[in-house]
Amino acid sequence: MSRWLFPKQNDHDMAEWGALFTGYTKLAYRFEAQQIYSDPEEDAAMARFLAGQPHGLDLSFPIPKLRAQADAGRTMTRVRLVVEPPTDYTRFELSVYPELAAAGSDIRIIAISEREWPAGLPHHDYWLFDDHDVWRMYYNDDYTFHGAELIEDPDLITQHLGWRDLALAQAVPLNDYLASRQTE
Repeated sequence: MSRWLFPKQNDHDMAEWGALFTGYTKLAYRFEAQQIYSDPEEDAAMARFLAGQPHGLDLSFPIPKLRAQADAGRTMTRVRLVVEPPTDYTRFELSVYPELAAAGSDIRIIAISEREWPAGLPHHDYWLFDDHDVWRMYYNDDYTFHGAELIEDPDLITQHLGWRDLALAQAVPLNDYLASRQTE
């Protein structure tokens, strides 16, 4: 039987989901494969961004947490797969990432064309905590987060660890990716 969390649907799951991001001891890793995400909490910031204004997204919660984790020697790493040309949401996300990186998040990018997918990498998002807790993420048709499933099969955990290592080997640091886009 699979273990699921539905953080957007009930407070208990939200608390348990949030605890994953403070309870790891060494590394929290995220693989982001989707090109569009939707979160009502980001709608106003997204609208400002699309209007050419500063996004104004409230980062008062994640920034101190990222700094505290970095100060404690814990790393939060994310590899973001970016299909070129990026979607509006991806461009929005890329505008927020420098603030998260400055607070201690290790953000890396794999840029691909619409017709290619990096060999050996999954098409789904997941979080990996301390090399053993893998949470596969699921999204609704409207790109909103549906829930996460804890992967308990040792072979699937090993596969996700391999995907992490492969993605990290292919990814470039956020600032390098952003600098390359400014020269285009």
